[in-house]
Amino acid sequence: MAIKRDKQAWLRALEDLQPYPVMLLPSTGGWEAVFPNLARLNAWGQSKEMARVNATEALTFQLGQMIVAGDTPPNPSNPDNLIPGDDEPPGSELVMIEPDKAVLRSRLGLTKKEKGGPMAATLGRLGRK
Repeated sequence: MAIKRDKQAWLRALEDLQPYPVMLLPSTGGWEAVFPNLARLNAWGQSKEMARVNATEALTFQLGQMIVAGDTPPNPSNPDNLIPGDDEPPGSELVMIEPDKAVLRSRLGLTKKEKGGPMAATLGRLGRK
């Protein structure tokens, strides 16, 4: 089902987003993050933690692109239903990654802006009599 291209529809789609399963696989020089539900999406990091951070950023960007294009993101798989492959290297780990909804709200223009810009809140009445 397609998403309408308006801010209310984007907000509803954003609120419906759930965590996605990600396989963290040790690879040469680091870790690879593979998304079973998003075949062309993966991330990499020199450490397992950096792979998770990069996977969150990649997932957030990909889902944002899908929402803006009017595409409905796929439903995440239940991690209990995912069967590990025989070819997965030792140390592989299945984790759930949450898309960064605050970043998506900001990039989609769904956040309220302070009157006067970001400096108005910090400067307050400075310089006024």
